[in-house]
Amino acid sequence: MLWFQHFRQNLLKDPRFGRILHGSFSGLLGRGLNLLVSAVTLPLTLHYLGKLQYGVWVTVSTSVVMLSVLDLGIANTLTNFIAEAYAEDDREKAQQYFSTAFWTVMVIALLLMPALYAGWKMVNWGNLFHLTDPILIVHAAQCVAVAGGFFLLSLPLGLAYRILVGYQEVHFANYFSIANSLFGLAAIILTVFLRGSIVTLVLAYSTAMLLGPLGMNLWLCFVHRPWIKPLPGKISLHPIRRLFGQGFLFFVLQLTGLVVFNSDNLVITHYLGAAAVTSYSVAWRLTQYAYVLQSLMIPSFWPVFTEAYHKRQMGWINSTYRAMNRNVLTAVGIAALAIGIAGRPLIKLWVGEVAMPGRELLWLMAFFSFILSVTTNQALLLTATSRLRLQASVAVLSAVVNLLLSIYLVQRIGVEGVVLSTIISFLIFMLVPQAWEVRRVLKGKYLPRIPEPEVFLS
Repeated sequence: MLWFQHFRQNLLKDPRFGRILHGSFSGLLGRGLNLLVSAVTLPLTLHYLGKLQYGVWVTVSTSVVMLSVLDLGIANTLTNFIAEAYAEDDREKAQQYFSTAFWTVMVIALLLMPALYAGWKMVNWGNLFHLTDPILIVHAAQCVAVAGGFFLLSLPLGLAYRILVGYQEVHFANYFSIANSLFGLAAIILTVFLRGSIVTLVLAYSTAMLLGPLGMNLWLCFVHRPWIKPLPGKISLHPIRRLFGQGFLFFVLQLTGLVVFNSDNLVITHYLGAAAVTSYSVAWRLTQYAYVLQSLMIPSFWPVFTEAYHKRQMGWINSTYRAMNRNVLTAVGIAALAIGIAGRPLIKLWVGEVAMPGRELLWLMAFFSFILSVTTNQALLLTATSRLRLQASVAVLSAVVNLLLSIYLVQRIGVEGVVLSTIISFLIFMLVPQAWEVRRVLKGKYLPRIPEPEVFLS
């Protein structure tokens, strides 16, 4: 029982540890449910839609995620500013930032509507998806329209999640995410049961996925923290300047992240056809489980590091970051090795031979998952401490090289080329520069100087 007493003492001594644990545990519940939902819905939708339509479904759903950058980085910036307000125990500051961010994003969404509609009308969806069936071409275009509408509605609603994260209440956000997973599962099963089309499936799933964010906003603003309501009268010029100033760097980081993680499906679809996306997406989804622990912890560690840095508690940050890094990389390394060895038999049991990736593709993805884990830990600390300039610069360089190299390699070695290009760009352009910046942050190089008290001589 000594380990339990030590664990309990740590909880009592450091409340941050308890909040991290609660957030991670609730995230584990949510991720476990997501795994269960995925285990049910992936083979269900794959066999129901067929390989070609499933490729369209995956491409549309992943491509719409790319539009999230159009909030201009305001959501990510809001996390840091709410964490600052929490460190200062300043409710007025928190409400000002939330109100300013909410209505700014609302205006952005309204301005995007005509632009997205014009772009939707101009694109030849048959050529983009490599489709020849005229009915499926129409359905693909309709799926894109539905997904785009869902994106515009979810843009301002997603800010409530940032408020909960900033106040180190990730567990509440995770519980709403759990409810959302159940809504999504019900929507897919109901659509398949009623024999709906792919358009019906996208519409039902998108509607279900709006229920969680909508409920989170209502609960946050009318029950949990009613004083933080985003009122128009609380909009302030100073938060606008800060949101857009730091938001631009987040915007750059989001753009580069989407180029790296979401352009692959588009590149594969364009050069190899939509059907080739299926085995790639199944392999990628399996590989993501290698760093599931890390993804659960990041939302909890981010505001905690921001609060501690704002209070200049560098000793705590150093010890916590090194322990987190050591434990996470060990877990990810073991999981990645297991996926490389047993991934194909697992996929065969999961969805059958129809989406079986090659051994080379699976091992490349497993290796990349470990590299991604290292750079993600680095990015977490840099983001939490607002050290974004170097991070944004190397991310842009890495994304450009990755995209160009992906286009070149996919035409010569196939699907494996997109993963190999990502590995090369991350190793050369991100891992080493970010390691250098992390060392400087941990040494306190960027902490603002505390002004010396003035001395008056009589």
